[in-house]
Amino acid sequence: MIFKWETEEEKLKRFMKISPKKKMEWLHQMHQFIVKASTKEDRLIRWKLRGIK
Repeated sequence: MIFKWETEEEKLKRFMKISPKKKMEWLHQMHQFIVKASTKEDRLIRWKLRGIK
């Protein structure tokens, strides 16, 4: 679908219709991909930014 003509408010309303379970599944998949694609140095930088030692 083409959503070029949507306002920011309309986009937010459309995204809010997605169930919380679907959002969490999507975030989990993103996290898994980032972990797999990151180098050791990238992970260390990310942990430092989060405050994890």
